[in-house]
Formats: sequence, C-alpha cells, structure tokens
Amino acid sequence: MRMQGVVIWYCRREFRAIIWCEDSKELGIATGATAWGNPMLDVQVGDVVAFRAEQRGTDRLCRDLHVVQRQAAPSLPATMMANAQTRPISGNPLLHLCSSRD
Repeated sequence: MRMQGVVIWYCRREFRAIIWCEDSKELGIATGATAWGNPMLDVQVGDVVAFRAEQRGTDRLCRDLHVVQRQAAPSLPATMMANAQTRPISGNPLLHLCSSRD
C-alpha cells in the first residue's frame, strides 16, 4: 500500500525513522539503509515522505521511502508529545521515542 507520512523521529547513524502515517493508525517504522529509496538523502524530523507500507505482525514497516516535501510539519512531534501527556495513548509502544534527539 502506498502512503505518505511525516518523519517524527530519525537516527542518521542507523537509518531508522518513526513515521506518523496519513491514515492516523499505527506509526510506521523504517529501519536500515535498504528502507530508503536514497539512503544518502538528508532526512529531517518534519519532512513529508512517501513510502510503501507493509504490515508485519503488529509493526507497520515502511519501504522505498523518499522525501516529498521538506519541513512541512516540524512541530508535529512536539504536538504529539504534548497530546500524549494530556491524553495517554495506549497501544503504541513507539511513541516515547519521538522525544529522542539523535
């Protein structure tokens, strides 16, 4: 399934990212250089990306990622964290990673 989303956490060293997906369901996980269409591309939190989503058990894996629009939503992670603190979100163990600063 093709989808778009916003990068809400990114680790350049490991090519890992957590992505809020446009359907507002499970967060997407990109892991390893092979998940990216161009692993040398500079990706930042807040970038809109397009990808192919694959469901593996309870995880939504993102493949063939590429940037659609840079810095379209740089405040999204902070907004998500603020909402999570006022309204606990159950069922998504990845949300706590969004505040990481790699």
